[in-house]
Parts: sequence; C-alpha cells; structure tokens
Amino acid sequence: MARHTIPIDRYIEAAQVFHWFTKEHITLWLLGSSERHRRTESVLPKLVRKGRLRSVKFGKRLVYSVPRRTKGKLPVLLKEGPGYEPKMTEEAIAGRNKVVHGLGCTECLVRFYRSKTDGEIIAERFFYGLGAVPEWGIRYPNGKLLLLEFCTENNFQHSNMMKGKINAYIRHLEKIEEKFQAKAIVVFVIDVPRDTVESFVGALKRDVGSVADDASALYEGDSFPFNPFFFTDYKKFLEVPFGQQLAAPIYFWIDGKEYPLKQHD
Repeated sequence: MARHTIPIDRYIEAAQVFHWFTKEHITLWLLGSSERHRRTESVLPKLVRKGRLRSVKFGKRLVYSVPRRTKGKLPVLLKEGPGYEPKMTEEAIAGRNKVVHGLGCTECLVRFYRSKTDGEIIAERFFYGLGAVPEWGIRYPNGKLLLLEFCTENNFQHSNMMKGKINAYIRHLEKIEEKFQAKAIVVFVIDVPRDTVESFVGALKRDVGSVADDASALYEGDSFPFNPFFFTDYKKFLEVPFGQQLAAPIYFWIDGKEYPLKQHD
C-alpha cells in the first residue's frame, strides 16, 4: 500500500517546516492518522544516523529536529522529564523550554494543516528580515495567509513580549502581505488558562482605539473591518476534534467574542 512507501523526501520536507516533533506528528502530517506506522519508525532513526535529523530523549519519548535548529548543539535535558524538577540547571531549563515551545509549534501546524490541506506551508525562516517572524505560515488558494504565534506560559508571563509581538505585526504586517501576496491574520495559541487569555483580550479591547488606528490600514476582512489578531488557549485548541481547528469557534477577537477562522482560511 502507498502508505508504506512514503518517499524519504517527504519526511525531510515535513521536518524542514516543523520545529521539534515526535513520530506521531509526522505520521499525522503524512497520513492523517496517529496509528503505528512501521515505515516512519524505521525512517526516523535512519535519518538521524545519516545526520539529516537530530534526536533527543524528552521524558519517555524521542523528539526530533533538523540540525540547523540545534545550531550544532542539542538542548541540554539531562534526565529531566517534561515537567520542571528540583535542582534543574539553568541550561536544562532553557533546553526544556526550547523543546516544549517547538513541540507546541509543530502540534499547531499539524492540526491546522490537516484542517485544510490545500495550503502552502511557509517555514519560519522565510519571514526573517520582515520585522515580525511567526512560527510558520499557511497561504491558501483564496489569497489568505494564516500566521501562528505559539506562546508558552513562560513567554506569556513576560507581558512586554506579547505586546512587543503585537506591535511588531501592526508595524510590519503590510510588508509580510506584500511579500507573500496574501491577506494575513495572526493567531496566538497561548498555553495558559482560557480565562487568562480572555482577560488579556479584554485588556486589548480597552486599548482598541490606538490598536485599531494603527491596524485599520493593514487588514480589512469581510466580517472584521480591522485588527488581524485572534487568540485562544492551547488546552481548548487541543480539545477541538482533529482536523476542525479552522471551523471551531474558539478564537477570541478584539471584541471579546469567540469566532471560527473559516471565514479567513
């Protein structure tokens, strides 16, 4: 069957747009299913041996990435599991944060891609130099561009970081749209409780005047006349049935209400 003869090039292509990933991520990406796939189980170790991928044990599983993302050095995880543990070194904490963030970026990409597979995936590196760098983008045939920002709890706690990202998009989104010839929305998936995300959006709403004035020239959608930003929490995002991430009404807009993204896919 074709599912057992997936070319190695397709694994490499997927890994190039992924951050950190598991074998389940790449199986879902290629097959739309997380069931055991023997070819994937044999290909990934082979690519590691050949230096095309790098792997590190994270908790009880192996996670993978392309060599350029590790800059020649794997993150220091020691024997740490996915959760924080006593006496972790600063280096191990930084390594853990890098992997956790990378896995979240990939999880979101796989789920959005499987929600509508006709989009063109744009890797993070193609946004360098544009003033704002999302984790990845998906450009759809209808001329819409979905950009993702995945925020861990650690990142979200640095309030200036969130504000900085939003302000960067307000200033530079037009440049991104010009390069990719598409109208963009920016989706923030944040790994904090949902009520925290809702409160954050409420705070933005109170400042909507200044935001709207800056963003109105950048985005004009059929339903949303300005402001390209949508926000949801990671837990709610994961609860949505696989492949329905675009259609689920789980994304807070600046008015504090929840919407699906399907108007913009």
